[in-house]
Amino acid sequence: MTKSPGLSVCMIVKNESANLADSLACFTSFADELIVVDTGSADNTKEIAARFTPLVYDFEWIDDFSAARNFAKSKATRSYHLWVDADDRIDSQNQLLIESLKSDFDSRKAFWFILQNDQGNLTPTSCRQLRCFPNAENIQFERPVHEQAFESVLRAGLEVVFTEIVIVHLGYMTNEARLAKAMRNMTMMEKQRAAGAGDGGMLFSLALTYAPLGREKDALECMADALERFEKEGYNHHLIPEAYLFQARVAFEMGDYDKSLRNLAAAGSLAGSNPRHNYQMGILYQQMGRHRLAVDALRQVGGKKYVPDLYPSQPLPNGSELLLHIAYSLYCLNDQKGALELINSSEAGRGRSWEWMGTKAFAFQNLGLAHIAFEAALRFGGLEPISWARLGAVYKLRGYAEKARQCFERSGMSEPLNASVPAA
Repeated sequence: MTKSPGLSVCMIVKNESANLADSLACFTSFADELIVVDTGSADNTKEIAARFTPLVYDFEWIDDFSAARNFAKSKATRSYHLWVDADDRIDSQNQLLIESLKSDFDSRKAFWFILQNDQGNLTPTSCRQLRCFPNAENIQFERPVHEQAFESVLRAGLEVVFTEIVIVHLGYMTNEARLAKAMRNMTMMEKQRAAGAGDGGMLFSLALTYAPLGREKDALECMADALERFEKEGYNHHLIPEAYLFQARVAFEMGDYDKSLRNLAAAGSLAGSNPRHNYQMGILYQQMGRHRLAVDALRQVGGKKYVPDLYPSQPLPNGSELLLHIAYSLYCLNDQKGALELINSSEAGRGRSWEWMGTKAFAFQNLGLAHIAFEAALRFGGLEPISWARLGAVYKLRGYAEKARQCFERSGMSEPLNASVPAA
């Protein structure tokens, strides 16, 4: 059936009364039709949706996000399809960009957007998502969870175009929300795995889900299976260095430093000039005390642009902060002259740079350097309250009880921070 020109905006929802009105209000300026599919709400989600669009449908939930999204897409009548969630937000600037994008709707292109995950008190992460593509029958969502139409688009021979359009996602604002979604996704993927379904990409996602739930051994086993699948399947090869980096981080957290180093070496052989991979390797090498390798990796990051990938990642540090990361390792290598040159060149100023250095050293349990850095920061100015507390914790562990007490008073904290013994 020939579709009318324009953009169908489709979403699936369940119990989204707190989010839905704000999200739909973001979409009305560029949507030529709004389609809302309810998968079993017990609140007034459907009534809210009906205030914005008459195209509200029911779909019985069958533990399959792709099935629900494909049902929503089947109701669309416009030539292009954009999928969204109730906890997505699009600001006015990006609304205009989507409206302008319509001039490129020729049925031969699909479009990557940038999804920015707002995580409340955690650093936001970003990834690329194929959000907008022709409303054609041969393009379908695949996978019950972490659904996507990317592979379907590739099989259809479409040109995939990168855009700078940003969607902000609010679904991970609290630790409770993150945990609930991880448990839901884990259950669905385990069911898929038990049935012998899914590919290496699904196993990769399952491994990422296991780790923050405290199932590190399962995470490593699952990621090893994913790597084996990647080799056999002949696609998703871009995830192989990510998989080795993941295994390196988890092995380090489990105390298996030899395994961590082996996986870092494997990741390094594949990372090339990828700045995100090199940055992650550099930080992990620092945590392991391998500072020469850390410097080599971090120097590969400079001047490179951060480009989000298919899985969420944190942005790269700015140039000034990157120099401070390198300065940290140089100081640990007893290259104080080289470290001081980088600290003094930081745009943050010497006081803030030393405070940054103390914070990093404290986080890595290098209490000797934390002591030096915080006291150096004081010579160039004051400290933030949290830094006073960290310096107090350092003093307490080093037996300077009165200095520790004074620092905690300056911090305004009634309880001292916990700090471990210095790293070797």
